[in-house]
Amino acid sequence: MVMGKLEFGHLVLLGFASGIVLFIFYKMRLRVLGNLHGKLNGVESEINLLQENIRQEKESLSTLPLEYKQMSSLFQISQKLIEAVDDEDIVKLVLSALEELFPQAESFIFFEFDKEKDTLNIVNSIKKYDFYIKEKKGNLLDRWVLKHNISLSIEDITNDFRFDYNKISAYSSRAMNSFIVSPLSAGNKILGVVRIESRKPSVFSLNDSRVLRSICDLGAIVFEKMLIFKKLEGLATQDSLTSLFLKDYFFERLKEEIKRMKIKKIEAGIIMLDIDGFKSINDTHGHIVGDLVLKKISTILIKLATGGGNVVSRFGGEEFIILIVGCNKQYILTISEKIRKTIEDSGISFRRNRIKFTVSLGALLFSGTDTEAIELVRQSDKLMYKAKKMGKNQVCFSG
Repeated sequence: MVMGKLEFGHLVLLGFASGIVLFIFYKMRLRVLGNLHGKLNGVESEINLLQENIRQEKESLSTLPLEYKQMSSLFQISQKLIEAVDDEDIVKLVLSALEELFPQAESFIFFEFDKEKDTLNIVNSIKKYDFYIKEKKGNLLDRWVLKHNISLSIEDITNDFRFDYNKISAYSSRAMNSFIVSPLSAGNKILGVVRIESRKPSVFSLNDSRVLRSICDLGAIVFEKMLIFKKLEGLATQDSLTSLFLKDYFFERLKEEIKRMKIKKIEAGIIMLDIDGFKSINDTHGHIVGDLVLKKISTILIKLATGGGNVVSRFGGEEFIILIVGCNKQYILTISEKIRKTIEDSGISFRRNRIKFTVSLGALLFSGTDTEAIELVRQSDKLMYKAKKMGKNQVCFSG
């Protein structure tokens, strides 16, 4: 009986010990599995990170040919822009470069900025499809860029909180969704705005916006250079008081026109006019009034006689001369009389006085087979003095 009890106790102790061993083994197993699970999670994280790095590297490598092409094109466009000779060339070069660099775009629009009127005006555009561009003065996006003088990139206009897409014609009438817009500016001086559009959303990248800005900056530098050259050229060919062309420029243009007339067999006219009693105006009212009279007459001549290749020039002192290109006798007589009558009916106000003045005009019609430029001017000068001798304030014509 005693032995039975001892055997049972041993069995209990053995069972208890086995339970402890099993419990310890189970805990150790859980710990080992936990460590292994943690290590597996770490390995998976490293694998995911490596896969993401590989994906990014692939994307970077895939964009290298495009970025190389963009950089190469920037160099080429800079060389071509330096050689540009006028505004139209610059605009065409910029648009053609953008068309090549952004094949995913559907339209490219170039706006010129009119500082005096504070408005944008469309100059040129490239369209891949036949659609009409309504916004000739630009839209909300262009004016935003004009105001802030920074580039604008929009992935999807319908999701951009800054603008009401319903008020943007590019979206409402042409279904354009993504845009990149850049100012054409030299420092704080804005010369224009360039807009690129696509009907698909998320077409343009941040790098695309940078490339557009780089090309616009190049264009702005060349535009600025050209404006400076034109200003210097204007100082050499224009009268500082009246802004009319100077005598030397008039003779150059007259000689060119005579050569052209010989080929096309057309006629042209010359009108020379002189202010009647101009010395008396200066003596009575002073040279300030004399300058105002000259400016007033210049304004009238510009309004009535410019355009169509005509040249209006201050010939010297109080004399003016006009080249009328491609005309007939009736037109010369009509425009000469209109100039005379308009000047007679005008006048200037100075210190509560109304000062009136008139002009005498000599007009002639000539063809390319006629004499040289200097002789034509002499003939018109003689006709003008003949008008003065006949009583002033009239037209003397020969043709």
